[in-house]
Amino acid sequence: MKVVTAEEMQLIDRITIEKYGIAGAVLMERAGLAVVSKINELFFQGSDNPVGAIHELPLQKRGNLKIIVLCGGGNNGGDGLVAARILHDQGKNVEVYLAAKPKDLKGDAKINYNAAIKFGVSVLPVQRFLTDLLPLTPYPCLVVDALLGTGLNKDVRRPLSDVINKINELSLPVISIDIPSGISSDTGQIMGCAVKAKITVTFGLPKRGHYLYPGA
Repeated sequence: MKVVTAEEMQLIDRITIEKYGIAGAVLMERAGLAVVSKINELFFQGSDNPVGAIHELPLQKRGNLKIIVLCGGGNNGGDGLVAARILHDQGKNVEVYLAAKPKDLKGDAKINYNAAIKFGVSVLPVQRFLTDLLPLTPYPCLVVDALLGTGLNKDVRRPLSDVINKINELSLPVISIDIPSGISSDTGQIMGCAVKAKITVTFGLPKRGHYLYPGA
């Protein structure tokens, strides 16, 4: 099995875009589709893979599952916005909490934010996630972590550290995109705090942090 560092994965992505002409927006769309495929497999298609108490619900009642997508301001957040748009278009109950000002988004993340808005996805500031009484929702919940990707190289600070701590306190099933937010993709170390994900959907090749303690 080939395992890469963040820098090596960035190089592979750059070669894919510049040498082979596959646009970054296409890579982001494929990443979002992979996340949606895993969510549908685990929660809407009768998978036997146990992921929290949601599996105790009959399939016909999982249609009310609320999917909370937490998006950062970078490409990891862009992947989350793609997933949220596709899930919304499939008729799923989706809500996005964005940990960046829309005007500060750039590149493919900005493109997919605009697309999500045009599709009618509910996008709220991440401060709302910190104040909303999510455990009291009448629907079962799933959290999609798209806050921080493989490029993290310093400790997580507030407000993102508050968001991560709340995710962990909620004790809901969590699917992380690429790597759980707060884990160093090169060393597996916890960078101040980190999301405790039940499932991680990664792309291209696995990263060192997927296999090194304590991130593994």
